[in-house]
Amino acid sequence: MKVLTTAVSLALAVAMATPAVAGPKWAVGDDGWMKLAFLGQVHYLHDDHADQKNDFFLRRGRFILAAQVMDGVRFFVETDNDKAGKKGTTVSTDIQDAFVDVRLGKSDHWAEAGLILLPFSFENKSSAAKLLGLDYNSETIKFVNTFVWRDDGVELHGNFGKQFAYRVGAFDGYDNGGKNPDAELRLTGHVAYNVLGDVETGWFMTQERFKGTYLSLGAGADYQPDATGTNAQNGLDYFAWVADFQYGWDLDPVHLTVNGAWYDWTNAAGGFEGNTAFVEAGALMDKTMVTAKYSLQDPDTGDSITNYTVGLAYFMKGHNARVGVEYRWGDRTPNGDSDSEDDATTLVGVQFLL
Repeated sequence: MKVLTTAVSLALAVAMATPAVAGPKWAVGDDGWMKLAFLGQVHYLHDDHADQKNDFFLRRGRFILAAQVMDGVRFFVETDNDKAGKKGTTVSTDIQDAFVDVRLGKSDHWAEAGLILLPFSFENKSSAAKLLGLDYNSETIKFVNTFVWRDDGVELHGNFGKQFAYRVGAFDGYDNGGKNPDAELRLTGHVAYNVLGDVETGWFMTQERFKGTYLSLGAGADYQPDATGTNAQNGLDYFAWVADFQYGWDLDPVHLTVNGAWYDWTNAAGGFEGNTAFVEAGALMDKTMVTAKYSLQDPDTGDSITNYTVGLAYFMKGHNARVGVEYRWGDRTPNGDSDSEDDATTLVGVQFLL
């Protein structure tokens, strides 16, 4: 409780001191434009279970460039310094996203090529700057052959009216130590249907929209034959699917957000096989939001892992400047003690998007 009280005080102090500045956007020629931005997320973590119980680090530090060369031709590039200053983490500056997006004629359909966030689920396709909680529900994402959920390839995406959107692509299966060198192409896709409101069609999804009543239902699949192993003879197939949703409800003076997903994974070659799931909710009044989350990892063999999180966030200027604190408890390992006080963590996060 002492740690939680200190964390809340720290969060409120930073909230009063952190300014928000809009990023510049320049016109380039008749139809072109260019926009620069910087995303910074500073985290403080108190972990009762760790050898180093207190840790300050830069969770994300991203320089972002988005541009339109001409009508119907756009590109996006961003770098990242992930977890800089976190104990036990090797930090480098990486090109994390780099792709060109070309509209097909005058339609609502686009062809994208480059290093792309895999179009698999609402969760992993969400912008890191527009999350509901302080971070992703990353424990529920069990991809193989990716670079921080990204892969090299091509993707078609678009929408039919305001209710239906799709994203589907063919990818290399990012090279890493577990990839079979003779693996076939990876096929990944996601569809979304809005029962209420308009479907999102941008490059990245928004987990917390602040206003509007909407219900998005989604389904996705990710498949790569012979994905893992050392050669074609012992290459093992990988397949995953997801059913997910995003829900927002204007209940004056509160805006309610509920996001959730159920995943099924067959990762082979020592990876995760089984199911994962999460449900995350936020209730926003003016600039203050309370959050709650449940997550599950249920492998085919071994014990299940469940975790619970409650949080408090304050938005100084939307997602451009926010601060929050989260308290998490539950199972740390398949053999860990459930609901143990020693397994609790407190996370404080400050975000600024310039």
